Amino acid sequence: MIGSLTIRWLLTGVFLAASLCVGLVRRSDRPVAMLCVLMCAAMIVMAWRPEPAAATWAQATGFGGAALWLVLAGSGGSGRFIRPTPTALHHALMAAAMIWMLTALSGGTQMRSSMPAHVAMAETSTAASLPFSVLAVTGLIAAYCAVASIPWLARAVGPGPRLTDRAAAGQALMSAGMAAMLIAML
Repeated sequence: MIGSLTIRWLLTGVFLAASLCVGLVRRSDRPVAMLCVLMCAAMIVMAWRPEPAAATWAQATGFGGAALWLVLAGSGGSGRFIRPTPTALHHALMAAAMIWMLTALSGGTQMRSSMPAHVAMAETSTAASLPFSVLAVTGLIAAYCAVASIPWLARAVGPGPRLTDRAAAGQALMSAGMAAMLIAML
């Protein structure tokens, strides 16, 4: 859960817009679009409320299965493994980032929010209480998400300031939003 009400509302708007844009895709892209819409919904919920452990692990299992499917779906049913496309790898990495947020960051937030008020108030920074390895991995994932939003944005915007590909715009919003969410959850 994110402490700042303003950041919660901003991220909610970003993920709502992303889910609306991503939902407008070709029929062949609908399974991946559904995954993106589910990720957006999960991030909105994650911004507003801590989740019970059972819901966290159910989501982590679902996103883990989706990541595995995205990587292995390149075989096209032939039984042979074919290297996944960059887009499939991106979506698999986004699913893995969701698992990271659910397990490493949300779990830590829940534990800190259950502390007595005087102990929780004494901590000036949530990030200061996290191990360096968690901060480093979170920073790397956030950097990847931020950088990954650039090609999606380039594909979404045509010549001049007009939107030519709404699905790509949704992917750009989702990647940038996930980078912001990772940083905000620290």
